Amino acid sequence: MLLGSLLIVYRWRGTLLLLINPAYVNVALLAGLCLLGLGIGRWRGAKVAPSESHVSLLGSRLGAALLILTALLGFWVEPRPLSSQTALNRGVSPYLGASRSQPQAFRPKIDPRQRTLLDWVRTLDVYPDPYTYEGQPVQVQGFVVPDEQPDHFVIARFLVSCCAADAYPVGLPVRWPRSEELASDSWLRLEGRMAVEQRDGQPQLVILADQVEPIPVPANPYADE
Repeated sequence: MLLGSLLIVYRWRGTLLLLINPAYVNVALLAGLCLLGLGIGRWRGAKVAPSESHVSLLGSRLGAALLILTALLGFWVEPRPLSSQTALNRGVSPYLGASRSQPQAFRPKIDPRQRTLLDWVRTLDVYPDPYTYEGQPVQVQGFVVPDEQPDHFVIARFLVSCCAADAYPVGLPVRWPRSEELASDSWLRLEGRMAVEQRDGQPQLVILADQVEPIPVPANPYADE
């Protein structure tokens, strides 16, 4: 009953979007309703067919206690979006890789200003020559990841295929003279243009920011693939 209630409350609060892909939100809600119904039925003394014996490493009471504790912690601990430190630990990349988005999933847009950060990353994944995009206008939003290079930071998003456990960070470097004033994990909407810089002897696409505007954390901070 507690676990079912937890899923229902998370759906009502909108915090399920911080944990799973939006495509599975209604599935999680259905699972919560089923768990709650089964729990109520058992609590009211409904007859349950005896299950076959099985080996339990923890024992039924300890296992139940752990599940109850997990559910209670879920009510107490508020889910948060994955942080910039998580992005640094997992490696922020401007490319999705072959195991992520395939070229046929790419949908080009005529106006570069209509591309989201994920659109830009997918574009680079298919057509990686940075000089192709030099001078193109950019309007994207994401969260701040620190960069070791002066006057630079990375604007990033997490891609979620199933849940936050498989989240994969992608982002693009941004050059802005006041980047040191930006707090890690803060969300921004920025406008600028694409340019090419040399980093470690290799040309790399970078956003030259003209306008940087703080924004609230979106209801769904992740981009689904």
